[in-house]
Amino acid sequence: MALNLSIGQMLAKLEAKVAHHREKKAFHAEQEILHRDQTAIHAAALETALAHLEAFKTASLSAGELLEKDEALAKPAAEAEEEINLRAKRALSHMVAKVLEGKAADAVFGATVVTQEIEQRWGAKLRRRPDPRSVGAALRRGAAAGRLHEVREGRAYHEALYRKAP
Repeated sequence: MALNLSIGQMLAKLEAKVAHHREKKAFHAEQEILHRDQTAIHAAALETALAHLEAFKTASLSAGELLEKDEALAKPAAEAEEEINLRAKRALSHMVAKVLEGKAADAVFGATVVTQEIEQRWGAKLRRRPDPRSVGAALRRGAAAGRLHEVREGRAYHEALYRKAP
């Protein structure tokens, strides 16, 4: 490989290269000091976060155990709900009746609240979400039959509210 550089040009290029690498070496030494400081800061923050995480895990496990105990006590009620044939013709009426069984005598409810509770109890097993208008129709039929008492008549801008009949 033939170079057409004079000795002066080669010396200048080598001196420039040495100066460049000295600058980079100094720069990276400064960065190393900065990174060492940042590493110490993040190590301290990591220790605090780990302590908080462990405390949170412990609290959530004990809360989960408490909820599992409560769920185990509520299983017999859930097994009674399994008796509803969700594919039957009047399944919605049966679900509304089951929800109303669990309501207190003085509780006021509307179609939206009952629909939400149906979705909460049987939502995973239903093919489609129940329509609040259909639930409202079931509540109206219950009021007409005397099982429910209408507290507030429904209007275009608010739903009818019901309470269990005494």
